[in-house]
Amino acid sequence: MTKEFKVFYGGTSATQEQLDAIEEIVVEQEIGRAWEARIKIPVCIAADGSWDSEDEPAYAEFARVRIEARIGDGDFVALIDGQIVEQQPDYNASPGLSAITLIVHDDTKLLHRKAESVPFAGQSDSQIVSSIFESAALGEDPDIDDPSAGPDTNAVLNQHGTMMEMLRSIAARYRNYHAYVLPGTSVGTSKGCFKKLPTEPDAGLPALFLSGPDQNISGFRIQRNSGRAAAVEGAHLSMSDKSVTTASAGYSDTAPPAGEAATTGGETDVRVRRLPPGIGDHTDLTEAATGAAEESGFTLSADGSVLPMCYGAILSPYRMVSVRVSNSRYSTDYVIYRVVHTLGISEYTQSFSVRGNAVSAQTSPSASMPEAAAALAVSFNVQVDIF
Repeated sequence: MTKEFKVFYGGTSATQEQLDAIEEIVVEQEIGRAWEARIKIPVCIAADGSWDSEDEPAYAEFARVRIEARIGDGDFVALIDGQIVEQQPDYNASPGLSAITLIVHDDTKLLHRKAESVPFAGQSDSQIVSSIFESAALGEDPDIDDPSAGPDTNAVLNQHGTMMEMLRSIAARYRNYHAYVLPGTSVGTSKGCFKKLPTEPDAGLPALFLSGPDQNISGFRIQRNSGRAAAVEGAHLSMSDKSVTTASAGYSDTAPPAGEAATTGGETDVRVRRLPPGIGDHTDLTEAATGAAEESGFTLSADGSVLPMCYGAILSPYRMVSVRVSNSRYSTDYVIYRVVHTLGISEYTQSFSVRGNAVSAQTSPSASMPEAAAALAVSFNVQVDIF
């Protein structure tokens, strides 16, 4: 199974010489954080005392970089598209130990550039989100799931802080919504997203198997944090008629799409949280309480790594994947929370963190011996950069 990568400097595909100069690329992708790439390039000192690539325009501060990867015959997938925000020259007197590392952040940084106060009178949350992404000029049209709950029409929503802080404060009021930035389809572009987390596995991601003939992960380390589950309460005073609205919700009030809730504690076993004051001005109080309670129900988390020659897809956050851990009740569907892509000279590895809110009620006996997949041919194409 061939594995290839592309690098674009300043919108132009890297030359073979520039690709050969790269020792390692590490791309970290995580929900709720800007994505980051670290490109390590070995350097040496010339006869005149200068260092290789010290003044290379492609490595200059704020120059754009895009990294794409492909496994097998699939399409290239953009891992990051952003700017160089940091350079880390590491010079050493011993031969072969000097290198420069370029730190690239995605275009989330464009939404964090300026803190300001901006009023949004008479606008719905989806209109505000659209307006902010339009102002950011990321290059592609945003992908927005319209939240159903409407705000108090007498309340004026104000931005206090950066545009991304505003987007995340809006997303926090709804069930499983997140505001984030993804690489665009074209080089040098990004796309703003305001979307719910998925509730079904991504059709483009094969299941992860820990054992059996289809094994494609090396381990699956699980944490069951039952103390995270909560009941959520809130109250809202309407300024128009002075009426008080209350709402409450528990983490287990809404059953997971499949299986059983990951935590089964009783009322006295879980903590009680209060919604922030004023949240009822901008969204339905019941919606806010239910969303916060549901989010607290994601008490399962796990870490693992794929076997490089056995998994034929590229993982990324904000997607859901099925995991099969033999006949364990932890064989269920998880939201991908974090992925670290390591692109080395001879291999491409993916480590991941996932979260879930359900366990399987009953796992099929066939889970421990899954149906054998078609054999994968292994080859190395010397004309491209191989992981």
